Parts: sequence; C-alpha cells; structure tokens
Amino acid sequence: MKGMKPSLPRRKPTGFLASVALLFSAMACPAGEGDHDRFRPGQPWLDTGGTHINAHGYCVLRHEGKYYWYGSHKIAGKTESEKNEAGVRCYLSSDLVNWTNSGLVFSVTSDGQHPEVADAGILDRPKVVFNPATRKFVLYFKLYPPKAAGGTVGTDVAYVGIATAGQPLGAFRYEGRFTGAGSRSGSGDFAIFQDDDGAAYHIAVRKPDKALVCGRLSEDGLRPAGDYAVMEGVTHATEAPALFRRKGKIYLLGSGSSGWTPNAARIFVADQIAGPYQPLGNPCEGLNPHNQMGPEKSFGGQNTFVMPAPWNPDEWIAMFDIWNPQDPFNAGYIWLPLNFDGNKPVIRWKTEWQPGASPAGRSSGSSQSTPETYDGQHVKPQP
Repeated sequence: MKGMKPSLPRRKPTGFLASVALLFSAMACPAGEGDHDRFRPGQPWLDTGGTHINAHGYCVLRHEGKYYWYGSHKIAGKTESEKNEAGVRCYLSSDLVNWTNSGLVFSVTSDGQHPEVADAGILDRPKVVFNPATRKFVLYFKLYPPKAAGGTVGTDVAYVGIATAGQPLGAFRYEGRFTGAGSRSGSGDFAIFQDDDGAAYHIAVRKPDKALVCGRLSEDGLRPAGDYAVMEGVTHATEAPALFRRKGKIYLLGSGSSGWTPNAARIFVADQIAGPYQPLGNPCEGLNPHNQMGPEKSFGGQNTFVMPAPWNPDEWIAMFDIWNPQDPFNAGYIWLPLNFDGNKPVIRWKTEWQPGASPAGRSSGSSQSTPETYDGQHVKPQP
C-alpha cells in the first residue's frame, strides 16, 4: 500500500490513526517469557523484555520448531514521511504468542553496508523464505533509494532488495536489487509465495498502473526467472497481497488502495497462481471494539501476511498491520484465525483467542504434521 504513493509526504492521518497513540498509552500488557497464552488483537503487544514489538509489514517463518517474526524496524520520533526504517528486526518464539527480541538481522547502518541500502528512502515489507537449492535464507524487501533510475525522486521507481544469510538470525548480507513486475518503474506492495515444490514467486503491484502481477524467481531466488503475468480476475489496485493454498486452490487476500487509511479487505480464489481468479468478497466479520471499526475498514488494519496454523491443517492466521503514519514506532498488530464456512473464507473478530482454539472446538493439544521449514505461506497436504 505505502509504496504506491507518487511522492512524499503522504496524506494526513484520519482521526482513528491519530488516536492509536492514545490507545497504546492507555493500555498496559504484562510481559515476560510464558506470561501470555492467547492473542489479543489490536492491543499493545510487548516482547518478553516488556518492550513494544517493532516489526512492521512483516512475515513469520518456521524453522526447526521455532518461529521467526521479521519486520521493518521503525525509528522512534520519525513519521512515515521521513526516512524512518533502521532495517529488519527479528523476534523469536516457540508458541507464536511470546516473542523474544533477537535484534536487527539486517541493519541500514551496519559497517560496510551498501550505499543502496544505507541511503535508502524506504525499506519495508520484508519477507523471508528458506531456499532449498542454496540452503540459504533469502530476505526480500521494498527498496526506494533517495534518487532512483532516471534521476527521479521519491517513490517513482521501486526496487526489490535482496539479502541472504546462512542462519535465520543472520546477519543478512545485501545481494542487490531488481525492479521486477516487468516494469521499468518496478513494483510496490508484494508477497513472496513459495509453493510446495520450493519454487518462489514474486507477486507484486506493478508500477505505475497498479495491476497485480506474478513472476517466478530464479532457482537461487535472487532475480526474476522470466516474464510476469497479470493475475486475471484480481480487482484493479489490489494491494498488500498474501497467498496460501487450500485443497489444491490458491487463495489471495488483499486490500484496496487508500494510502494509510484502512479499507475493506478482499479475497480471491484460483486454480493456479497466475489465475484466473474469482472474487469471494470481504472475509472480515465483526467489530474491533478498540476503534469501533468493522469489515469495511478491516478492523482498522491492513493485511500483511497469512500463515498456516500449526495446530489445525484447515486453519490459517490472518495478520494485519495497524498503520500509524505520525508515530509508526507505536503502530500495532492484529492476528485473527482464518477459517472456512464450507468453501467461504472467514476472518471473524475476536477480542482474544488461544492458539489451537477453533469454531470446531479443537484444543491447543491437537496434533499436526508440518514441514521442518516453511515460509509461512504454504503447508504441505496432510495424509
């Protein structure tokens, strides 16, 4: 969403956005390893050290029984109209609820950092996958240099930056950038979808026409492998794509395009990644009592990622950012279960919920076989 704006500064926040800081100052949440046993969407989320989690536009990766939350680290005191990202921060968890800060795994200011990164105007929406061919972890992020191709400035040209590491906690080493999407202007919001065979795809909002496109990446994951295809059937100007598989189908969760202001989520289904897709409407139901926002505003957030629930092979976790452009350091998060009513995907608001609890009454002790390593966007079929 954010990268698709033609220039900085961006639009003024709505009243709801201005109130987010008040929400965070008014609410408290205890912290400490093992203190929490449930998710509390829309409420302040502290790490095990008692500090607000700072990892935005994020993804979650599972590796060797641990979960890694990668997100953009926002600098305190800077707005979204300023250079406000210090790099990519990672948090580590064994239960998806309690998260320990593992520090910056990719820093803008690290010694010897490439000028394309050190001088970047924007570095956000990080996504990490494990590449089975190279046995490396590959980090992708939206990269806007301060002066892009052709002497343009701002967000006229957008790159996908790439970094790799031998371990999930890095440190990640910058490998370069590509424009992607088959456009000289590059792409904005994106997802990296890794299919069951290990192949990775770059799904992105093409600049400047805002068509959603997809292209397969090279075997090492460092560049596009060929041409991109427009994802037929996806509503124009769909942003924040997040994909997952279910029963042989591809589901694509996205948002509209309205700057930092929340809008209605939308979800589509297809037989293959490129489409054609069929619209399934807005999956959100219910009301966020913290800001009085419902489905028409996606509870006040914007989807950023979907991962399979490890306790149930037919449940997913829909993850949202609550953007706060005037104080992004204190922006928030919403995690909700994504279930199916028949073949209809539904994301129902829950003020709190426990991992493993589902409408069918499954407990957190239910078992599921999962791959040793996955990127949080697919799960292999269960026997």
